[in-house]
Amino acid sequence: MMYAVVTTRVLCMTATIPILCVCGDALGQRCVSMWSRALCDSAVHAALASLAWLVVNADHMTFSTLMQSSVCGFLSSAVDLDHFIAAGSLSLKVR
Repeated sequence: MMYAVVTTRVLCMTATIPILCVCGDALGQRCVSMWSRALCDSAVHAALASLAWLVVNADHMTFSTLMQSSVCGFLSSAVDLDHFIAAGSLSLKVR
């Protein structure tokens, strides 16, 4: 039978995820303009996606893992762009 061994690194990185969520929301609420709030939200999405990928690969940290994590973060931010594409506008105001 195989057992998963949870390392301290994995536990610490996993515990960081909800902390990052709470801090990111708090930072986003302090942003004055809608654009700064949108950029903050996108940056938090990127950080969470990157961190989540690092948690999955925590026991195999290599340069390749860091690059994959960076791509994961970029793609999670790029997903936010589809909202602008679907709306056909760069406006952040609700119509």
